[in-house]
Amino acid sequence: MEIGPIFRAMARNRTKVALLVLEVAVTTAIVLNCVALILDQRARIGRDSGIDEANLISVAIRPWGAEYTDDGFRADLVRRDVAALAAVPGVVAATAIRPTPLQGGGSSSQFKALGAPDSARVRAPVYTADPAVLATLGLELVEGRALEETDVPAADGSQILNCLVTRDFADAVWPGESPIGKLIDSGSEEYPDVVVGVVARMVTPYGGGPMESRIVIYPGRPSSDSQMSYLVRVEPGERDRVFADLDEALLATQSERQVTVRTLEEIKAGGYSLNVFLSKVLAILMALLLAVTALGIYGTTSFSVTQRTKQIGTRRALGAGRGEILRHFLVENTLIAAMGMALGLIGAFALNVVLVTQFAGGKLSPTLTVAGLLLIWAVGVASTILPARRASRLSPALATRTV
Repeated sequence: MEIGPIFRAMARNRTKVALLVLEVAVTTAIVLNCVALILDQRARIGRDSGIDEANLISVAIRPWGAEYTDDGFRADLVRRDVAALAAVPGVVAATAIRPTPLQGGGSSSQFKALGAPDSARVRAPVYTADPAVLATLGLELVEGRALEETDVPAADGSQILNCLVTRDFADAVWPGESPIGKLIDSGSEEYPDVVVGVVARMVTPYGGGPMESRIVIYPGRPSSDSQMSYLVRVEPGERDRVFADLDEALLATQSERQVTVRTLEEIKAGGYSLNVFLSKVLAILMALLLAVTALGIYGTTSFSVTQRTKQIGTRRALGAGRGEILRHFLVENTLIAAMGMALGLIGAFALNVVLVTQFAGGKLSPTLTVAGLLLIWAVGVASTILPARRASRLSPALATRTV
């Protein structure tokens, strides 16, 4: 098959070719990054949190009554609540904790090693929980010790706090060193925090980027006059049975409050709801772009066939077979798609750099890039086949009458 006629046909229709190349380029740049972002969101949702999610139940309390404004009353009530929850048959452990892990928000602060420059600060989510937090969440302690009752601070909070950190936090603040016994500056050099234990992994959907696995856990019994929260870990397979017993156990301890019981998996679904929504929006955008590109290629090729009916008829009269006419249009559109994809590939990598550096988006991998290009090429070929087949079926006699 001669390539010359194809290039001459493209040269005679520069505007059409330029528009198609631009359309394919834009589609390539956006589709490749959409796929990268979708895969990144799915990986984020499916990653290991380090928490025993399947066997955890969240208990949220909305209290009412004047007694809840008394700090001593609430502290005593939290102890009694945790004991009541832990005593329910089928419960492994219970803890008071704030905020609830995996909820998609919370509290964070900036930390650095004591004496390090401010430029060394890293942002990390912060949790406050009683000493049963490791047993309740199912976190793996890999260095140091767990929190103990003596770590719980005094009511005025004017003391150095012992704390737990994740391995990722330790590696960010003290790379290559053991963090045990080291001091953290969380904003007050007078009262630095002391790392007493390191957990292997804990992840929360909060803040984006590496901070989501750089976590600090302080000892305490968090409560307020408007909200209290607990987590309960149950034996495998016991969650549904235990579920109904938890509110009864708490209301028997103190009745003037509203108790809401949910599985941690429900809370996690809410915490990642934005990621699920974003994945769906990106998938719809990608499908629309591919559909518009397919319609554009189909319409342009159909118009080209109509315009070149006489030329096609002449070639058929000179002996060109149906297969040759079909290949002509397929090769022509493949060349246009290749130019568009080459241009779009440059745009895709430029856009990806912005997404990764500014928004912690997913990186374009070689496998993803090749798969995306093959998808766009397949869309182009599929959009060309019908008008190309119509062109190949034009009879020489009919074509030569359309002067």
